[in-house]
Amino acid sequence: MQKVALITGTGSGIGKAFAELLLSKNYIVYGYSRTNYIQHANFIFTAIDLSNLESVKELQFPKCKSEDILLVNNAATIGEAMPLHLKKDATIINDYNLNIIAPTLLCSKFMNSYADTQKLIINIGSGAANNAIASWNTYCPTKSALDMLTRVIAAEKHEKLNIYSVHPGVVDTNMQEKIRASDAKLFPLLDKFTAYHNNNELETTTITAQKLLYIIQNFSEFTKNILSIRDVNLN
Repeated sequence: MQKVALITGTGSGIGKAFAELLLSKNYIVYGYSRTNYIQHANFIFTAIDLSNLESVKELQFPKCKSEDILLVNNAATIGEAMPLHLKKDATIINDYNLNIIAPTLLCSKFMNSYADTQKLIINIGSGAANNAIASWNTYCPTKSALDMLTRVIAAEKHEKLNIYSVHPGVVDTNMQEKIRASDAKLFPLLDKFTAYHNNNELETTTITAQKLLYIIQNFSEFTKNILSIRDVNLN
């Protein structure tokens, strides 16, 4: 019986790389994103803006015949890098909708949709959850909330469910490009993130996807629900 994965944010970056890797491993992959560049017989795409909560509420997960099924909450936005008082209300609401409210709704929908099936949830977190980074006033709080959501769901001890939040580190994605395009007057750490790129310190999405695959194939090795992908050694 084929394994099934539901992945948000498959339009680019980690989500796209991980979807493509799972497809190469004979998974059936359902992708949820605004855009799609994956063409594969086992890839089923749903165009959706996950910051639109009405769309999230109306979303129906597929009926799958699988012994185990995976949900990856990957879609997120860094938001605009600027002090909070300069941000528009609509922008703040959009960031929270996408980064924490949508994943919360999807976790609930996932658990209810596959109540009798062995399930695994991977929430893509961030080291920003543990660090107060100036001008990341929606990203840091929402990633911190995502870690806590993961801990709470684990503490509820749902039957046939394992859940982890994985911090991928600094990865060469569109998000990093957006960070480097920030205004230095509004984002004090611009030089630091520019240096990551200039010094070739960004991890590739390919390696990140391979480490995520290791985690889902060997999750019983991990005793904590909050994981750093840097702790995964592929050698």
